[in-house]
Amino acid sequence: MKYLVRSVKYFFYFALLTSLILYVLVFLGMADSNIANNFEGGYSAFWKMALFYAAVAAIYPKLAFINRKLYIDPSVDISAETVRFFQDRRYVLESQSGDTMTFRLSGKGARLVKMCEDRITITRTLDGYYMEGHRKDVLRLASSLEYKFQDKED
Repeated sequence: MKYLVRSVKYFFYFALLTSLILYVLVFLGMADSNIANNFEGGYSAFWKMALFYAAVAAIYPKLAFINRKLYIDPSVDISAETVRFFQDRRYVLESQSGDTMTFRLSGKGARLVKMCEDRITITRTLDGYYMEGHRKDVLRLASSLEYKFQDKED
């Protein structure tokens, strides 16, 4: 269900972004104010664009969101230090239950830019720790967190 919601959200995001770009171009006088003149085929190009956006939006969540294993010793409790780590990076603890911690960005502007898809979840299992969220954020935060908890004797 989360995947479907993300796909629909990105479909509308791409459509809105295209509309904003077109409005700016019309405002600057670089495009005609008649929409039919801006696209080859006029208004019939809209369904083609919508089909393209739907295809990209259907694939994008699979590529943009990951669940990555953290190379941190699972026997070590990292909860308190992890909360401080995320606070230093402008994330707040949204919830903590059992072996799962969820963080969100603290600024409303930053959350809006990411379309409220800023949630980072850290789960502790017998196998180790896992971090889930947007690929770019997970890779950046995971490498920093692994460095923070690496064995200093190595």
